[in-house]
Formats: sequence, structure tokens, C-alpha cells
Amino acid sequence: MQITFLEFFCSSLFASCIISKGWYFLHKKIQCNSQTATAVWSLLEQCDIMELDTEELSELIEMTKQQKLEKAILNEHIENFYHIWQNDKGVYLTYLPAKDKPKGRRAISASTQERLEQKIIAFYLEQKKDEAQEIITLRKLYPQWLKVKSLETTASTYIRRIDNDWKLYYETDSIVDKDITKFTKAFLKEWALTKIREKSLTKKQYYNMAVIIRHILEYAAEHEWIPTNIYNSFKIDGKLFRKVKKTDDETQVFLITEQPMIEAEAWEDFYKNGYTTALAIPLAFQIGVRLGELTALKTTDLCKDGKYLHIQRMAQKVERQRPDGTWYPTSWTTVEHVKTSAGNRYVYLTEEARRIIKIIMDNNAEHNCYDDDFLFFQNGKHITPIAITTRLRKYCNHIDIKQKGVHKIRKSYISALLDAGININEIRKQVGHEDERTTLHNYAFNRVDTLQNEAAIEKALGI
Repeated sequence: MQITFLEFFCSSLFASCIISKGWYFLHKKIQCNSQTATAVWSLLEQCDIMELDTEELSELIEMTKQQKLEKAILNEHIENFYHIWQNDKGVYLTYLPAKDKPKGRRAISASTQERLEQKIIAFYLEQKKDEAQEIITLRKLYPQWLKVKSLETTASTYIRRIDNDWKLYYETDSIVDKDITKFTKAFLKEWALTKIREKSLTKKQYYNMAVIIRHILEYAAEHEWIPTNIYNSFKIDGKLFRKVKKTDDETQVFLITEQPMIEAEAWEDFYKNGYTTALAIPLAFQIGVRLGELTALKTTDLCKDGKYLHIQRMAQKVERQRPDGTWYPTSWTTVEHVKTSAGNRYVYLTEEARRIIKIIMDNNAEHNCYDDDFLFFQNGKHITPIAITTRLRKYCNHIDIKQKGVHKIRKSYISALLDAGININEIRKQVGHEDERTTLHNYAFNRVDTLQNEAAIEKALGI
């Protein structure tokens, strides 16, 4: 059996044996395969290798590794980049990558192929050296982290928001080109405070901005590029954020005088055109679900007793990014999950809600609309959220009230339950919120107008 000296020393097992355990151990190790052992040992004796000490052996192994590296560099250069050729004057030529050149390459030459290969090897070794010395920055980590983040969510709108925030808060900020290994608690806190003051950030705006740097540093810590994420080691005083003026209640919900008019518009539309899309609006007032959840409803979501509806999927906008960095919507898709874990829930159906759903299902049966058991159809096709928002906009215009989207119906639903004294935890479960604070702080609005408020105060305080 023939084995070359090079093959022997390229073996990591034998190399480790030579360096760490000595020749006696090696000799005992290779005796397990007598044929191979005999060939190797004979070769060693012929090459006077037995006379080498440990230091000399180490040098020999390193030389062999270097030869393998150089060979690999040349192979990669030829396979993935440029070939080597000889011109009519006998000069050897090739190209090397060069970002500053129009074609992204530059020509090099040498009198012999060996000299040209040495130039190629020297170029790539220097390149690897520069890469090794390259500092780790937020700008370099951002695309890597964003790619991982996009794998964690199916919501392209969320990725778009992150990318927009990156452009707004980071892209031109000097912090993105600083070495993250040099970040200190004091430096990051000062940067955050400066950002809050310069941009006059609200608490929510700051949170959206800080998510990026906090998560990138967490990503770096997970890869052990930094020991820990120190952005989590300080807090910002809430008094420093710009206070948001609370919007007028009448812009956030449908008033109790407006809701009947909107519902009347929807029923008239349904009886006139036969589209069940119109009935999605009065149903929304009864169940308070999110728009994406509403359009994704199926008949199979109805529980056996008919009193509850299982919310377990949603419609989601699919967006793509252009080469110039801008985003554009491409389509809608239905995903078999909801916004949060709390969003997977059972919603109580009022008698009115059950009546609406029965009318919708009867209409679907009459027009043979059974595509994958979806509830809402238009022209025989399952609808997207746009179909509902378009109709609601038309109804608002027709009765001459301020434009309010479907989300305002959800706020109206929650406010109505709060007005009725329903337990806050029960409301939270019905609408799929993680905690009560979200429900109370963002969805509690007054649904009556000024005159009705005045009359209620008079009644409450009248003697």
C-alpha cells in the first residue's frame, strides 16, 4: 500500500499525535492497521523523519498547511473568479477583484506562471488579513440580523417598518460605523439621550428606534462577538419623552349615533348588490376582531354550539423590497396564525352576530361560494381587507362623517364593553390582548357627543 509523505502530514489525527504525544504513541497508534503502519513507518525512515524533534515536526506540518492553503486559494481564484492565460509575448496574465474599477476587476501580469500565482496568493492572503482585522459595526451586522429577523416572522410589514426606522435613525448616524466592542454603557446612554432630544421622540418612537440597536447587540452577544448586550443595562426616564396629545375621542371610535347609520348603509348595500362583504362591517361591530382576522374567517371556525367563534388565522399583506430600498405591496395571503399568542381565542357571538353569520352562510350557499370554507366573498372570490376598507370609506362619505377605518370599529367594540361594565380581563381575552394595560390605555374612548355628555353630567349630579 502506497502512502505519500504529504498525505500523511495532511491528516489532522496523525499531526496531533506527533505534536502532543510523541513518536512512541504514534507508533503504537498505527499498529492497529499493520499494512498502513508499515508503509508509513518505512517512508518516515527513508526521509530521515525519525531524527526530527517536536519543534521541527511542527514547522514541517505548518509548511504543509500553508501549501494546502495556497493551493486552495489558486483553485478558488480560477473556479470562481478569473482564469490565467499567456499572451503572444509570453507574459502570464489574470484579473483580481477591484471594487474601485469600472468592471470590478484589475489586470496583473508576471513573466512566469509561478510568479503570477505568488502575486495571486499574496493578494488573497492580504485580503484575509484585512478581513480579520476589520472592526465589527452596526452597519455590517444590520443586514445579517435583519435576515435572521425575517425568518422569525411572516409579516413583511414588520420588516419594512424596521428598515424604515433604520433609514430614519441610523443610516446617517456615525454610531453605525463604530466598533461595537468598544461600546460602553455611558456612551450608549448618551447616544440614546441625544437621539431623544434631537428627534423629539415619543416613548413609542424611542422604543421602535431602540429595538434595532438592542436586538443587533443581542445578536452579536449570541455569536460571542461581544461579551454581553450592555444596551439593556440602563433605563431612560419617561419624563424625557415628548408627550403625545391625546386625540379626540370622536376621531377614534364610531359614536353611538354614527354606528346605526353605518350599519344601515351596509345592509342596504348587501340587499342591493348581494355582496356579503358589506355584512363584514356590522359583524365587526358585534365581535371586535382585527381586520385581517375578519377577512380570514371560515365557517369551520364556528363552534358546535354556535355561540363562539375561533379566531386562529389572519390575512397578511406580502411586501417586497426594490433594489433602491423602497417597498411595495404585492398581494395578500392568509396565514394559519394570528398576531400574538393571546390572539388565538374564542370570541362570544351575540344573537345579532349569529343572525348576521347565518345570513352570510345562506347567501354563500345560494350563490355556490364555498372556496376553502371562507365566510366572505365578492364576485365568487374570497375577499381581501381592501374590499372592506373601501366599503367603509364609501359609507362614511355617504352619511357625511369623518373617515374612520375598520380598526376604529374594534375600538368602538371595546369601548362599548367597558361602558357596560364588563370585567377588564374578560374584555382582554375577547379581543386578544396580552395584558389589560393595552386595552385600557389604547382602546378606551367616549362614544357619546358633547350634548350627550352634558346631559349625562346633569343627570349624574342633579338633585
